[in-house]
Amino acid sequence: MTKVCQRMRAGQIALSAGIVALLATSCASGDGGHSASHSPTAGSSTTHEEEKLDEDDDPNLLRGFRSWLKSNTSEHDDELAGHVLSLRLRYESDSRAGTADVLTDYGPWGSAEKEVGPLAEAFQEWWDDDASAGIAIFRSQGGKKVKEATLYDGNSPVNLLTDFQTWTTEHTEMGRSRADHITSLSIGYGRRASGALTISTDYLTRQEPRTKEYIDALARDFAVWWDGDEGADHVSVTSEDQGVHSERRLTADQ
Repeated sequence: MTKVCQRMRAGQIALSAGIVALLATSCASGDGGHSASHSPTAGSSTTHEEEKLDEDDDPNLLRGFRSWLKSNTSEHDDELAGHVLSLRLRYESDSRAGTADVLTDYGPWGSAEKEVGPLAEAFQEWWDDDASAGIAIFRSQGGKKVKEATLYDGNSPVNLLTDFQTWTTEHTEMGRSRADHITSLSIGYGRRASGALTISTDYLTRQEPRTKEYIDALARDFAVWWDGDEGADHVSVTSEDQGVHSERRLTADQ
């Protein structure tokens, strides 16, 4: 199993393994000193390291997976790549680990459960036991859940939402009170666009007159915490009733 290195944000906390995975940071393996080959997981043995494509380091996880399928490293049918429509990493405040939500063009009925099997096997191999998500849920083109697969069942799961909640509590004014209102965090990847980050909260505009102020503060704090890393180019923070949202670019100069 390949472990993902952590690096430090200047003067802040260690970057979580999940975000490092988005950045395709290579590091020593816990079982032999080999290095990871791409994001978010090794996805190939080091004997094939020289064969990896530049696209394997693509911070867009969907493109990275599709590129791996088409590479010489993968022994799976490269036509599987065409069946993946989108990939989303979801983190909930009450969950131990993240979920990789994979939307496919299989189905929409009956046969999707069988058709998605080879794709699920390939995705598990590529993910390579990375702690950034505990399970993968595969959906047919209509959004119906057709298969669930284990990605990581170790003792050190990564939850980016709780990582951010911890940081904002320790480093920002009123961080603890705002962090408690975050309910989920997700990063969505399409075939072309960069990752889009969404943070949902339980703020209700009719109950909390300062909702906009708090939503803006969360967006600002997240941009600081993200610190210009690749993997997503903007974050959108929303209230539960969708009455307020705040969007910020996640660029190095934010």
